[in-house]
Parts: sequence; C-alpha cells; structure tokens
Amino acid sequence: MKLKKLAVASALAISATPLLAQNFEGTTYDDRIGYSNNNNEDSIKIGKQNISLFQQSLQNQEYGEARINLQWLLKNAPYALTGIYTQGPFVYYNLISKETDQAKKLTYFNEMMEVFAAREKNLEALNTFAKTKSTLGDVLALKADYYNWTAPNTPGSGYTLNKSYENYSQAIKMINEKGGREIEGSVLQNFFLVSDAMYKSAPNALREQYLQDYLDSKDACEKMLQLAKEAKAEGDEEKANKLVAKYDGPLALIEQTFSASGAADREQIIGIYTKKFESYKDDINKLNSAINLMAQNDCDDADIYYQYAEAAYAIEPNFTSAIGLAQKAQTDGEMEKMLDYYNKALELASSDENRGKICLKIAYALTKGKQYTGALTYAQKAIGYNADIAGKANLNMANVYALLGQYPEALEYCAKASETDIALSGAADRLKANIQKAQANQAANDKAQKEYAEYLKRKKAEEAFWSGGK
Repeated sequence: MKLKKLAVASALAISATPLLAQNFEGTTYDDRIGYSNNNNEDSIKIGKQNISLFQQSLQNQEYGEARINLQWLLKNAPYALTGIYTQGPFVYYNLISKETDQAKKLTYFNEMMEVFAAREKNLEALNTFAKTKSTLGDVLALKADYYNWTAPNTPGSGYTLNKSYENYSQAIKMINEKGGREIEGSVLQNFFLVSDAMYKSAPNALREQYLQDYLDSKDACEKMLQLAKEAKAEGDEEKANKLVAKYDGPLALIEQTFSASGAADREQIIGIYTKKFESYKDDINKLNSAINLMAQNDCDDADIYYQYAEAAYAIEPNFTSAIGLAQKAQTDGEMEKMLDYYNKALELASSDENRGKICLKIAYALTKGKQYTGALTYAQKAIGYNADIAGKANLNMANVYALLGQYPEALEYCAKASETDIALSGAADRLKANIQKAQANQAANDKAQKEYAEYLKRKKAEEAFWSGGK
C-alpha cells in the first residue's frame, strides 16, 4: 500500500544549526526534533510521523516515499535518528539503480552526496546518542562505496576512476592510522579492486603505487583478523567467528587479485628500485620501505635488495636490514656471517615480542633459501619468545613440511595453526587443501611407480623364459 505524503505545516519555526556539537546523550525523539524546532509541538509531532513513515517506506521498499520523509528529516530534524544517514544512501542507491531518466538519476546522486556531507558535519553530535559510535573513517568508507556503485552509471556525476580511488585512499589512510578497527572487510576489498583497475589502466606508471596498495589493504585486513584472535582469547567465539567471516574472504580475494595481476613481476620490481637507489640511498625511511616491499614480493635474493639493506644498515641498523645482510651472506655461502647477522637482528629487538617476530622472519628467509631444518628451528624459537605468534609459526612449519613432502606432519601443523589462531583458519584451510592435493598426487604417483616396477619385473621374467626356456 502506498503511503500518503506528509503535509508540512507552513508555520514551522526552524532554528539554525549550532556551530558547536550538541550532546544528546539520554534524549528522546521529542528532545532531538524539538532541539531543531524551538520545541514546537506541531513540529515534533510531524517529525515523529516522518520517522515512522520513513521506516515503513523502507520496509515496504517504497524508496520514493522514503525519500520525501528523509528530505524533511534532514532539513528539519537532522539529529532525530542515525538511520537518516546510514539508511538514506541505501534509499538513493535503489532510486538511482531503477531510474531511467538521466536528469533524475543525477538529482538523486547529488542528494545522496549531500546526505554524506550532512553526516560528516553532524557526526560528533550523532555519536552522543548512537548505540554504535561511528568514526569519520566509517563515513568516508561508506561514501566511497556508494560513489563507486552509483557514479559510473550516472551521467553528470563527474565520475572518474581516480576519484573513486582517492575516496577509498582517504578512508583507508584514516582507518590504518587508528589501527584498522573501524573499516568493513568489503570496503578493503572494494578499495583494492579499484586500485587493481587503476593499475591495469597504466601498469608501468602505477606499478609501485599498486604494490603499496596491496601491502596496505592486506595489512588492514590482517589487523581486523587480529581482533578475531583477541576475541577468541577473551572467550567470545561468536564475535571471533563473525570477524573471520567478514575479513578472511576479502583477504583471500585481495591476494588472488594481486597474484593474477602480474604486478609482482620480479624483474619489474627490481628494475623500479634499481632506478630509485641513488635517490633513496640517504633516506632511511625510503630504504626500509623498499626493503620491506621487495622482501614481500620475492625479490629478497636480488643484488639490489642487498644494496638497499647495506645502505640502510650503514645509516641506522635495524632488524630488517640485518636480515637482508644475513640473506646476502647466505647467498654468498658465508654461513657463519649469516648467523652473525641473524643474531644481530635479534639483538636489535627491544622485547621478546619483537624477537619472536624476528625469529619468524628468519624462519621465512630460511624457508625461501631451502634451509628447512633451520626454518623449523627458528619457527619453534619464535613461539618460545612470543606465544602470540604461534599460529603463524605453525603455519610456516606446515609449509616447510609440505615442501619436504612430509604431508602428514604438514597437515598436523595446519590444524595447529587454525587451532591457535582463528585469524589464520582461512589461510590454514587453503594450505590444507593444497597439501591434500599434493598428497593425493604423490599417492597416485607412488602407485604408478609400483605398477611400473611390477610390469618391468614381469617383462624381465618373460624375456628370461623365452630366451632361456625358463
């Protein structure tokens, strides 16, 4: 049933929005509507009717009707309820999606952007009574999503891929600065998909930016998964499982998208940082950033990687550059020197927590160098220093055992990784699936070799019979 449009009284007295945020803690609809209307009883009554009709319209999917109530509330009762701002963009998204008139689509789009602008302006006051507090990062991230979903199909919106990218970048930056606790996994995923589209439009010019975007979005996802681990440690299994459900999928898609992009081309990355070395060699921050990026993209055995490590170590030794020099010594076959630098990396750590992380990095480096016994040893040391990273250490040991072809042990450590760190359960399951495939292939290969050996034995016996009468 269509809802009747609500008539607006002509004698409303509307006060100007205050410059300072109002505290609405413990207030009711009446209080918050009245605040913007000099406590006029008619205005309060009409405001409550608009709230009711807005909610009914949403429930009935009558978005045109909802828009009318939404506009009244935004103008006359901007502090009435947070749903104006959280559900308002959804109303406009549906109107834009179904509208064929291009002028109307643009009108809806502009009004939707105004909803976000109003939320940014009123955010502090809204948070004083909202059950769930929002940050500016939340607002900007949601705005980035709706812009990305609607602007490309709205002529006149001024859409560009670069603008969509800037929207996400601003939100991601804000959230990373606060520890990555406010952003949705879907936003991280959507940001990287936009970054991927940007990279494909100009791969040579944007490769370095794309590589950094990959590290940033992956890092933000992993920080969210860390919250799942904390929740499980506190006994909140439900929260932990919800977080894993929200962020493991986006993390997997980010990694898959990056892998398919070809951006991690070893020669291309080496070429980029070879050209930049002269301009980076005296800047410790740029050196360390380049070292980390090359290490995470399979370039940590390249000469240019070692040059960056040497330059960084000479300016300000830290465990990252020390590990780089250890890897160089390993490549040169100087095992004693390698251990010296690894031990130096541990000395440069300020706590057992960091020493555990360094041992884990050493385990990764030794795994890459096919020093599997050492990799297992340092993974165990990592757990000894820092039990909090036991999940990652167990996952590394699972990978090492898989590389050794010791599949039962590999599967055992996959289970340990999942058990000790719920944030890694998705990654452990994916590794487990790969190990099981390899195990099945090995079993099939062993069977084929056995059958072939039996065939050779029979053939030899037949040849002996025909040649010797036996």
